[in-house]
Amino acid sequence: MAQNTSKRSFASFAEANGTESSSKKPCADGPTLDTIRQLPIETIQDFLYNMCRNEPKIARAVQHTCDSYLAKLAAQPPVDFDHYSKSCWYTLNKKYARLRPSQQFEVTGEIIDELSDARTSMMKEAGPATRFETRRNALEVLRKISKSVMLCQEQEIRHELMNDGMLLADFAESMLELAKGMTRNERERYRVEGLHEKLIELQGECDAGDMEGLADVYAVFDEDEEGEVEENVDGDAEISVESITAPSIRSPAAKRTKVFSVGELS
Repeated sequence: MAQNTSKRSFASFAEANGTESSSKKPCADGPTLDTIRQLPIETIQDFLYNMCRNEPKIARAVQHTCDSYLAKLAAQPPVDFDHYSKSCWYTLNKKYARLRPSQQFEVTGEIIDELSDARTSMMKEAGPATRFETRRNALEVLRKISKSVMLCQEQEIRHELMNDGMLLADFAESMLELAKGMTRNERERYRVEGLHEKLIELQGECDAGDMEGLADVYAVFDEDEEGEVEENVDGDAEISVESITAPSIRSPAAKRTKVFSVGELS
């Protein structure tokens, strides 16, 4: 009887003949993709992280995927949101300028919707995984639109928006999300570019209660400064009382009569 000298495994033989090896059959009790998509993202991330710790092959595959994604992200140009700033400024100051105050009152809901839609669209495009420049641009345009509301030359529209209680608070919440999403180095870069100073100027255009949450945005940047002071103290650096500037007291703002252009909001 002839001896079988074939070195083919049963699995390869079965696959060649259209029969799948039992070891490669999908698990009947395994979750479907739709089931996995229902899990919270944090749960999926924790599970994948633990898999990487225990399976070097999976860890290498995940690292390769991350590197490819980051390289693709770095190659993309930053998103420019300035058209939202110009569009919102036009809506606030020009679009309804010919209407009577009572008519302007009736369209404030439409204005709020337009400004809110612009904010939502920017936040979708400026997620935590995007480039710093994109997130910086979003924060800047949110600041500009907020300032446009505060300096709106149509008094009826400005009055209604400033007293809405939600519009500017939502803008502050989104600004806070962007600021907290930055690394300490990115916030320092934001300062160096002179944008933090413009952000601080925003509080001079409104009363403390007009934009709830704005102080929380400032606090994120203040924590960075406090951390630097603590590092200096640990290094035996001396801080004199004279070097601490007392807060200035702002007198009540006079009624605005000047018409502000888009360029003056930058």
